[in-house]
Amino acid sequence: MPASQTKPIVSDDSRAEAERLWEQAIAAKGGRERLYSISNLQLSVRDRQWWGFKRVPYELESLYVFPHKSWEWMDQTGTIFGFSISMHNYDQDIHWAYLDHGKGASVVPSHDNQIYKGAMGIIINAQLDYLMETRWVKPIPVSVKRGRVGWHAVDIVRTVVKEYPKEEEMVSFALDRKSHLPRQVIYHTVSFGEEYSGGPSLSDYTAINGIQMPGKVGRDRTTYQFNVDYNQRIFEQPPSREAGINAWKKN
Repeated sequence: MPASQTKPIVSDDSRAEAERLWEQAIAAKGGRERLYSISNLQLSVRDRQWWGFKRVPYELESLYVFPHKSWEWMDQTGTIFGFSISMHNYDQDIHWAYLDHGKGASVVPSHDNQIYKGAMGIIINAQLDYLMETRWVKPIPVSVKRGRVGWHAVDIVRTVVKEYPKEEEMVSFALDRKSHLPRQVIYHTVSFGEEYSGGPSLSDYTAINGIQMPGKVGRDRTTYQFNVDYNQRIFEQPPSREAGINAWKKN
């Protein structure tokens, strides 16, 4: 649910206030030293969701090796989304997708499809959604206004994320006014002169190695690991369904 759009705080000090709130949030998150120590992030979702009148599995396993690699296994068999594995290695310009939407599986280089085009943005999004700030992605606070996410009062800090293309660089963080942690990361997209904004809700925070992580992302219960040992081969060869959901793990 997007945060409500309210009038900005009218003050010449809006930027200074945004910077103060950002530093407060980084401290609440666990501190910049801990955040900057993260070189990779692994996350898991194990759930069942309603699709029509039946419950179907939803399994997600993702590994982000910052700043340029990602691997994702997503099983939504029984829905139109089907099953997929995607891999992106921008250091070596290797990109593959395994797709099975119920009409037969295929493994294809993904340079020319939508998976490839949005992949670098997804790697940046992971840093913003889960960590706020890293060694590679450093939002710049520019202004603040007050609003709500659901029943929660928030300070909406708008930032510039220069790692994005210029037309996509505005990202807002709805910071809970009590915990100072993000209730939502809001992505602003302009299409035909109209701005559209939104992002998943973040809740049920718990400390992982001293960093506050959202236990729920939207409706999904999510677990995390940092700086894991991983199988480098997943970033060098086409993805394999037979290798299984734990293919990222180092043997």
